[in-house]
Order: sequence, then structure tokens, then C-alpha cells
Amino acid sequence: MKRLLTVEDTFAITGRGVIVAPMPALHEIRGPGEVEVELRLPDGTQRTALMSVLVEFSHPTPAVRRWTLTFKTLEKADVPIGTEIWCPESVFMPRLPGAR
Repeated sequence: MKRLLTVEDTFAITGRGVIVAPMPALHEIRGPGEVEVELRLPDGTQRTALMSVLVEFSHPTPAVRRWTLTFKTLEKADVPIGTEIWCPESVFMPRLPGAR
């Protein structure tokens, strides 16, 4: 498992679930799809959850396109700010030589 991100904000959208921010750039992880992740909450508890990786289209197109990460079965309280999202290594795109 590898840390994908630390949640800085969450948005609950009726019928969609909880969306987390920041959102990773398209070149950072594989998608679209669903992946089982580990949530490491600020209070030290851990839980697994199914995370959907989606492309959202917006206009105008942003300079850096990003994945939308949603948890369809969770509430905002289930993913507090400061939660770390850990994913299997297979979710991450390979790093190019010389990339930071």
C-alpha cells in the first residue's frame, strides 16, 4: 500500500456520495474504475472502503486535468479532514526517469 493523499476537504453530493480533495492529476494514478483503499483517520482508526475514480468534464478545460475521487457509500463524517487514503501500488502510474 502507498499513500495517495491526505484529505483536505470533502463534498457530499446527493446521489453521488462523498468527493474528496485534493484530486490527483490524470497522469498520477490509473482510472477510471473502482479500487479498494484503506482510510487512515486522524484519530488512528483504519477502515477499508471502495473508492470510485472518475473523470469529470468541465468547461473550460483546466490546465491540469484531474480525477474525481468518490466514496458512494460513505458520509462526510466517515472521511474527516486529515484522513490519509492508501492504495495498492498497482493504482499508481509508473514514474518516468528523471520525473519528480
